[in-house]
Amino acid sequence: MLLVQKLKDMMNERKHQAWNFWSAFVFFGAVVLVGYLFDNRNIDIRDITLKESVVIILASYRMTRILVFEKIFKYLRNVLKKRENLYVIGTLHSIITCPWCAGVWVTMAIVMFYFLVPFGVVLVYVLALAGVASMVILLSNLLHMYTEQRQRVHQQEKGSGNDSLA
Repeated sequence: MLLVQKLKDMMNERKHQAWNFWSAFVFFGAVVLVGYLFDNRNIDIRDITLKESVVIILASYRMTRILVFEKIFKYLRNVLKKRENLYVIGTLHSIITCPWCAGVWVTMAIVMFYFLVPFGVVLVYVLALAGVASMVILLSNLLHMYTEQRQRVHQQEKGSGNDSLA
């Protein structure tokens, strides 16, 4: 009985890996579609400015963090996790729980919003500004943790110094 379950698990894992493999082809198909849409609107991605690149990077960073880590998408992540034995769902779960995987898809969506969706630039700029704010908060938290650690070390040194004087 245990052997049968192990074989089923192995087969499910192989099918899941196959869906992950095929999702790469879906992604490249989406890239071709975006390229086609760009071509129809005479948009050349190679003409992107440094400012636009930075805005897209920051927006992609923030949207990826929202999708992979924030509470707002936790329900979706949990629903997909419960059904990850369904192969396409398992692949979607793998994508939205991996910041590197999600980042690639999110960046493509951000580029599409920026160049192809009317007023999509507004969303991209809001996400970019939120990305900067997120980084400021992260740096502030890191500085706070560093300061607390230094204070603990200082207190320990001060406490051990008093013990040696007594």
